[in-house]
Amino acid sequence: MPARSPRPVATFPIVLRELTVLRVADVTPGMRRVTLGGAQLGAFHRDGLDLPALRTDGFDDHVKFFFAEGDAPPVLPRQKFGSLDWPEDERPVAKDYTPVRFDPEAGEIDFDFVRHEGGIASSWAESVEPGSVTWIAGPKMSAGHPEGADWLLAIGDETALPAIGRWLAEMPGGTRARVLIEVGEDSHRQELPTRADAEIVWLSRDGAPAGTTDLLERALRDLEWLPGTAFVWAAGESVTLKAIRRHLRVDREVPRELTDITGYWRRAATAPVPGPDTPPGERAPAPEPDDDEDEAHERLHELTDLAPGFAIRTAVTLGLFELVRQGVRDETELARRCAAHPDTFGALLSYLTGIGLLDADADGIRLTPVSEELVEDDHSFDEYRLDGAQAALDLSLAGLLDTVRTGAAGRRGPSGVPLGVAMRDDERLGGSARVLIEEDALWFAPGVVGAYDWTSVGTLTAAGHGVGALANALVKAVPELRIRIAALPSALRVLRERILDTDALPRVELIAQSGPVPTGGDAVLVSRLLDWLPDEDAVQALSDAAAGLPEGGTLLMVEQVRPEGPDAFEDTDAALHHLRLKCAFGSGVRTAGELTTLAVRAGLAVTDGRDVGWDHRLWVLTKPR
Repeated sequence: MPARSPRPVATFPIVLRELTVLRVADVTPGMRRVTLGGAQLGAFHRDGLDLPALRTDGFDDHVKFFFAEGDAPPVLPRQKFGSLDWPEDERPVAKDYTPVRFDPEAGEIDFDFVRHEGGIASSWAESVEPGSVTWIAGPKMSAGHPEGADWLLAIGDETALPAIGRWLAEMPGGTRARVLIEVGEDSHRQELPTRADAEIVWLSRDGAPAGTTDLLERALRDLEWLPGTAFVWAAGESVTLKAIRRHLRVDREVPRELTDITGYWRRAATAPVPGPDTPPGERAPAPEPDDDEDEAHERLHELTDLAPGFAIRTAVTLGLFELVRQGVRDETELARRCAAHPDTFGALLSYLTGIGLLDADADGIRLTPVSEELVEDDHSFDEYRLDGAQAALDLSLAGLLDTVRTGAAGRRGPSGVPLGVAMRDDERLGGSARVLIEEDALWFAPGVVGAYDWTSVGTLTAAGHGVGALANALVKAVPELRIRIAALPSALRVLRERILDTDALPRVELIAQSGPVPTGGDAVLVSRLLDWLPDEDAVQALSDAAAGLPEGGTLLMVEQVRPEGPDAFEDTDAALHHLRLKCAFGSGVRTAGELTTLAVRAGLAVTDGRDVGWDHRLWVLTKPR
């Protein structure tokens, strides 16, 4: 399970806003600044929804701009509570940009656009005039200044310059920072005011196209590495960043959690267009006619082949791809380092080579572009481990036939026990599951904060899944609130080491207990408690919660819900998530009506229920006198 990132994260409801261009000015010959304003930068009401004011707390926040194609108006998503509903028939044209300055009192927000030929966003910035209307959405989250690092390293090309400039402006005084910035030419340098102890190195391509040089990599290799713990942030052209990422991980040995590396764009490879005088041997071959039958057969084989997923996940869990990236090339040494049976390991290597995940030549084993993408995608890399929660849920689909026939859980966990028990007792499996749900809870936490009068609660006792993210949000919004979280010791360790913010920990009491339902406090909050429970167990858990309520106490329940009616599984990912939960636990994603029925069966009265966004709902439940 990965270590905690040093950057605290806050999430916000995603809001679509209609704004007006106030000013357009060139910061340098290579960068144009567009200032937007309008009433919808603040809180406003639209389509029956009360929508909050814009917030941007992180230096590398992203806002989506929506652009029109041709003379037609831009295609826009539909506003939901806390999120957006993206149309399926016609996808909006949207690009991400970083706010470089936000002044809520003046009602202004600035965005910088790199000036270059082509591209719908840069073309818009070149032609837009004051008074024009534009639409933006976000930010949906902010990652804060890294905590605990002795010094900071920022690396980026001109597309990262808005974020780097804002970071330098917001760094606390005395922060030690080193900054490497690549621009097209010297005239594109900017004044970057900062209170930090920062050394900025400007690297000019001298007219070479963006994304074609190794200036940043060479400057990084030549950089004097300061003593202490470094946090590294890098952004820019995706392919250029691969060598930088590899150098940081392999040569500098910077842990994954102390790096934040993001590809902002990818340079397209363009082939020359042959003219009438191009020799036949140098022309591209004529396209073959489509063969729908062959394509359908290949697609069918691709969809039904289980082997690649098992082989790739096994290699990830063994650490094979990481070892190859670190320079281990010999098959025997790889087998030894992976603690694998030599002959069986050789077969795995051969299969992975055959499906394009590895290359083998006279110099040994090497990564391919696909496996390089795998090891560089930190979030997905952890999900691919066979001993993690995501794999356990996917493996539960082996019992899909029984589950579809009966509606009950069809498969057990890796050790033969029910998966819910395995999640509880296996520290790694349960820990990775909790982290996944805590990440989900970041998105609906703001809605939970606004859905109840938490100032009426002195002490809140919480249990379930996602309670760490909810506690982080609640203690920030309600300073006087005290929270008790009850869970098994292994779950509390995950919360303490990975989830709870350092400034929240002093106000959260962690209570070790074997049962899932807490007692005590003015109110009890259970979050996603029913995810891993079939109906009869869910009723029992809620009954236990009701029995533990104090006289006149309140039980607050947060659960994910699916829509009612025939369109409940219109979204493919939502349908798959429901199937996983059904196969693994016999639960599935329930409707609001089904969850209300479970509460009533447990002897609870429903006094209120509100949507909190991202397909989640909060119920206020009481025990009848």
